[in-house]
Amino acid sequence: MKGERTGMFTRRPVMTGILATLGLVATGFFAYELPAILGSRQKPTPFDDLLSELTDRAAASRLGSAVLAARNDFDSPAVALQLRARLKQGTLTEALVADLAQGQVIEIHGWVLPTTFALLCALAAKAGQV
Repeated sequence: MKGERTGMFTRRPVMTGILATLGLVATGFFAYELPAILGSRQKPTPFDDLLSELTDRAAASRLGSAVLAARNDFDSPAVALQLRARLKQGTLTEALVADLAQGQVIEIHGWVLPTTFALLCALAAKAGQV
């Protein structure tokens, strides 16, 4: 008979199965990644150019709160100027390596942190308080 399919699989059910599987994968991806894509919406601050260097701003802010508790003389605009000058010379990673090589560290609750990182975290905490 003309047009009769005799094979085990016909094209339409196989394509439907493939498309359904792709749809499930896409749905799972978006369900898992959507919160990270949308992220928590932070209020804009004058320090966003610096805070964009942080991978996890919320965690940095928590650490920064400990830095602020240990430092009474924290001046956000002055620290921002200092950090901008420091990061203008290279990447954050390079600044952190240079801090460690020069012994520029701050001890917070038993953790020894590069000064640049500690100040950046404190700036994140201060920006969250505003």
